[in-house]
Amino acid sequence: MRSSIFLQENKIHYKNYLLLLVICLLAYWPLTFGLFSVKNDAIHYFLPYRFNISEAIRNGEFPFWSPYVYLGNPLYGDMQSGAWNPVVWFFSLIGRYDISLFHYENLLYIFLGGVGMYKLTDHLVAHSHTALLIAASYMLSGFMLSGQLINWLAAAAFLPFVIHYYLKTLHTPSFGNAIKTGIALFFLLTAGYPSFFIITGYILLALFILALLDRSRNKEAVAISWKKFLLQQLVILIVFAGLALPAIVSFMDLLPYYQRGSGTTYADTIRNSFEWQQLLSLVFPSSIKANDIVSVTDVTCRNVYPGIFTLLVLVAFPPKLNRRNKLLIILAVFALLFSMGDATPVRKFCYNILPLMDTFRHPSQMRLFFLFAILLLAAPGIKTFLTTNLSAQGSKKIKIIAWIAAGILLLIIILAFINSSLLKQLNGSGFSGIRTTVKNIIENNSLADTIAVNGLIQLFFIAAFLLWLGRYYRHKKLFSLLWIANLFIMAQLILPVTFVSKTSSREINELIHASPKGFPTTGLDKPIGENSRDALDHFDKIALDYFYNRKIGISRINNSPSFLEEQDDFLKTGMLYDYVSSKPVIYLADTIVQLKDTNILNLATDCNFAFADAIPGIKSNCNDDDTSFIKKISANHFEIETQNSSASLLVLTQCYHHHWKVWIDGQQSKIYKTNISFMSTPLPPGKHAVVFKFCPSNTVSALWVMLAFIALLILVGTVSLMRQNNFRQKQ
Repeated sequence: MRSSIFLQENKIHYKNYLLLLVICLLAYWPLTFGLFSVKNDAIHYFLPYRFNISEAIRNGEFPFWSPYVYLGNPLYGDMQSGAWNPVVWFFSLIGRYDISLFHYENLLYIFLGGVGMYKLTDHLVAHSHTALLIAASYMLSGFMLSGQLINWLAAAAFLPFVIHYYLKTLHTPSFGNAIKTGIALFFLLTAGYPSFFIITGYILLALFILALLDRSRNKEAVAISWKKFLLQQLVILIVFAGLALPAIVSFMDLLPYYQRGSGTTYADTIRNSFEWQQLLSLVFPSSIKANDIVSVTDVTCRNVYPGIFTLLVLVAFPPKLNRRNKLLIILAVFALLFSMGDATPVRKFCYNILPLMDTFRHPSQMRLFFLFAILLLAAPGIKTFLTTNLSAQGSKKIKIIAWIAAGILLLIIILAFINSSLLKQLNGSGFSGIRTTVKNIIENNSLADTIAVNGLIQLFFIAAFLLWLGRYYRHKKLFSLLWIANLFIMAQLILPVTFVSKTSSREINELIHASPKGFPTTGLDKPIGENSRDALDHFDKIALDYFYNRKIGISRINNSPSFLEEQDDFLKTGMLYDYVSSKPVIYLADTIVQLKDTNILNLATDCNFAFADAIPGIKSNCNDDDTSFIKKISANHFEIETQNSSASLLVLTQCYHHHWKVWIDGQQSKIYKTNISFMSTPLPPGKHAVVFKFCPSNTVSALWVMLAFIALLILVGTVSLMRQNNFRQKQ
């Protein structure tokens, strides 16, 4: 009986979740139906890494390493690779990670962001209709539409859940919300971009301090005892730490090798700052792509569109200055000023004073927190507007505001058309050339063009709003339709600019599906350079071909935010780069030369060189009869057989990492750093079986802790559900 009542009470929420899903799938239709693919960083970094992660998982291994990414890459230590993201694990079990799965992952984060924002808004204002509109605005906001960086979308997905469950933890004695907060924080760390986790951590710290002050000032009895309150905070930390421990350990492992492992310069941290002129996107989102605006900020970092009706409601129903709204205003102002980089002192202050604020770039990512705060500030006004019958004075007020907005827009549109070439282009095109003209306008538009087009659309919606307000005010669903339609149409103008390319998903999937399955050894006996000749053939579609074709290749191109420092040094060399390119991924070196003597490569000789410090037991003895071949390869493992007549050095062109181990004929041996950033091990004369294995033992131990925590959480959750079910049956 109680179960049916529970379902009935939550029926409206489930309906709204379904509606949010429909909105998400329709608004992002190029991804939903696979007509067009994502582009840029999504193709060049995130998809290849996910493909290699999924290949390892489907091979029965954890994706600690990939031999195909940049001559060997510790995927497990890259905070942005997705190696510790359970969503990526789940999708990897479904199938090989192609562009379709990647699109579904994007859509999942957008939808989850909507659900999280819905839950948070409903918790704050207790009105499902308002929560639906705010959630839709969040899913189709300027931040979400800047979707080339899937980990930014993931951060936007889990941020509302973290705040929602933490607020509930502060006000209810249940440990369940504390556990959910810890789980949401884990997803925010492992799926999102690191800076969002850092900023969210500061927000939680501020909320915690405010809660402490409130409890200290309140001398009367409080709903949660001090002991339980502190235990809740401890539960959050324990759950988060237990789940995230292997990720944290692996991230720490990478820091000594990572180009920005010791922090980044202030000049680097202000790259892609939000600029004052980009505030135009609050009303005219297409202005971000105007070709006559000079900006050093990437186009994906310029949009802050919250929806035209969000702005109208904020003006008509300004939020009351209670403590919650004051905090949201502070967050919005701080986020906006921070996002502007060096244009305000906020970013530099945080860089110099606050821990971890010197570890990330792209200040414009703070747009997420700005939009997050703005939407929550608008929520009480929306509820008031939807739940109360406006008085004649209230109705007059909002009509005046709408008419003023319409008048300002009309003036701006007229000025924009005066400076725009839209009418001239359309008039001179003729009927047959309209399609070409429209295409040219979309791809090459000025600021005046974008403001004219966006302004007309916004003017139409304000006019429709005034019509609804005058004649159909009782039909609140019509207002919701206008709200969502505005977001939907503006999204369609932005998607081709920041999110999707002209390439079809089918083209990309054909290339990915043509790649060999598993970890074949075919072709690994050829020089790395030869295996890389076709590396750039489909760069705009799948980045470097050898990410997928199971050939270990070499290129000076890199698009990784966590590129290894010593590999970067290697790529800057000339003769050494060419020499390594001329060799297979493994070769036997008979002559050891110091790095300063790379000029020896100019000499005509039959010797096989390795460049390193002195390695014991190796004397120069040029011999072309020595052989080596890869017997087996996997994500974290090389099995090699060699035959050498004299002591030699087996060189493995995979990036050096201290967790690599080597066994020669079953006996563990030593690995030396060779050719600047790669590995080698000395071999005595004879025939040998050599095994290289990547063994991050500290991470493996932490992984067992994580698995134990997952099992414990499943047990606790099962017991809790059983108790709740028994309680409902007794009622």
